Amino acid sequence: MPNTQRISGSCLCGQIRYKAVAAPLFQAHCHCQDCRKNGGSAFSALVFVPTESLSVQGETQTFSHSADSGATMTKHFCSNCGSQLFGTNSAKPDRIHIKVGSMDDAEWFQPQCNVWANSRLPSTPVSPEVKDFATMPVAPAKI
Repeated sequence: MPNTQRISGSCLCGQIRYKAVAAPLFQAHCHCQDCRKNGGSAFSALVFVPTESLSVQGETQTFSHSADSGATMTKHFCSNCGSQLFGTNSAKPDRIHIKVGSMDDAEWFQPQCNVWANSRLPSTPVSPEVKDFATMPVAPAKI
């Protein structure tokens, strides 16, 4: 797990910028159907940080939906270019995930695991060093 990171990034058009200084709580590749649909990709690369560590310049739009757990998931995106930047979970309001693809520099990113691996597309390559969880583990910060 990396130490404190200076994380910054933006949406594609630059209308929204963000930064956080935090030790990531959890890093993962998520293969759930929701992440695949909202990101338009085979999986999402996510870094979870404490919610209070994130500051945002510009206003995001949101879209909320129910997760399999019954929690409300809220996606934060740019209304101009559509880039999704962050996501929150009503069951864990103290953390927020940042989409790694929106970061200015993500060279340090190292997923701890693949979550929702039971939904992974068969053609998605995986590293044997990265642990798989069929769904979302109950306590991912302890992985």
